[in-house]
Amino acid sequence: MDQEGRKFDLRQLECFCAVARLGSFTKAAEEVGVAQSSLSEHIAKLEAGLASVLFERLTRRIELTPAGEALVPRAQAMLQDAAALPHYLETVRTESGGVLRVGVIPSIMPYFLAPRLRDFVEKFPSIDLHLREAPTAELIKQIEEGIIDIAILSIPVEGNNLVMRELFREPIHLAVPDFHILASAEKVLLRRVSDERLLILKDGHCLRDQTLTICDRARARFAAQFEVDQFASIFELIRAGFGVSLVPEMARRGAAGCRLIPIEPKAMRRVGYVRLERRYVSRVMESFTGWLREASRDAGQ
Repeated sequence: MDQEGRKFDLRQLECFCAVARLGSFTKAAEEVGVAQSSLSEHIAKLEAGLASVLFERLTRRIELTPAGEALVPRAQAMLQDAAALPHYLETVRTESGGVLRVGVIPSIMPYFLAPRLRDFVEKFPSIDLHLREAPTAELIKQIEEGIIDIAILSIPVEGNNLVMRELFREPIHLAVPDFHILASAEKVLLRRVSDERLLILKDGHCLRDQTLTICDRARARFAAQFEVDQFASIFELIRAGFGVSLVPEMARRGAAGCRLIPIEPKAMRRVGYVRLERRYVSRVMESFTGWLREASRDAGQ
């Protein structure tokens, strides 16, 4: 018989082990709770599936064949493993340890996530957290390809089979150097600074797209636009008086030497996380996303 035809199931092994232990089809049928005819059918199918005779049917008794004797310990081990599966899976589901690969955009990593990581590590020391910082487009691609498990970024985003959850919203401000003529203003119409150099991130960053959308809605047509690779470079250029930018509220902690001014019309950024849509969400993922929600509330975001 070819390998494709050698099939059996756990019920057949259960019946086999009962007969081997009790030495009786009648007693084995009572133990496993089936009719004797059904038990005999299970044994016959097992023998056919394994292409082996397992019992010698004698007049007053049954005996294991050499093949049957060889099968007994293996069959018992398989049944024990199968019985342990629910406990094993429950352990996996409730296990708090494991690896979690997290991607974060540059305008969130140093201001929101990094300052709070010590709290996460102390609360979940068994989670091996791997961090990647990259633009939005790259992080979405990595999620879809399974390179990372979750990304913290500005939502909404486009992608296939994604779950998005909002954590908080924050205002977008105009960032100018301390010595700027508008540095003391309580708020500013965006159109008033259209003659300034506008500093934005390069293509692929969600903050770039949001900045351009906000400017378009405010009908602020900036004469010059300069692109940079790193979000931190924006503040360096602002402090040098090279231009102005639109930055989120959380970036205030890195804005020494700059003034963040509320803009009119008001603009907000939605911060959240993105992961693949799956039927099963690991305990590690649940722990991290729960901590993210708590961190957002505790930070007063």
